Amino acid sequence: MSDIGAVLREEIQRLAGRVSRQADRRLKKDVVRMKHQIAELNRQVAGLRRDNAKLIADLRGRLAAPPSAGQGALEGARLSPRFIRARRKRLGLSQGAFARLLGVSAGAVLAWEGGRSKPRAAARAALVAVRELGRREALWRLEALDRKGRRTEVAKAR
Repeated sequence: MSDIGAVLREEIQRLAGRVSRQADRRLKKDVVRMKHQIAELNRQVAGLRRDNAKLIADLRGRLAAPPSAGQGALEGARLSPRFIRARRKRLGLSQGAFARLLGVSAGAVLAWEGGRSKPRAAARAALVAVRELGRREALWRLEALDRKGRRTEVAKAR
């Protein structure tokens, strides 16, 4: 006659093995399903990164272009040397940085502020558009220009 303890132990091991194999099958299915979900999420993240890179490149291109105002805003615009200097100082920019923002030379800004010359049509449109810019956006635009190899000269606030 066999030992009753050995028989019980074998039966318990057999039943435990059966239950654990069933649980193991379910877990393996869950793992496979989750791996598929992770792969899909990775594809989505890669697509979003590509889209984000395109949008950032587009934004940098737009920020790097000199600002421009519409024809309606240009007609009634008065651009005095005092206004140009005040706008540049309000933005906290040096004459060189302000000139880069407008797409002109620093000498042109110096001449405008001194009253020795007046801005031409494209520069007038840029100056009118600068009225709408805040300090932060002006700095963003200059940073976008800097990424193309130029250096920003921001005037020190007094």
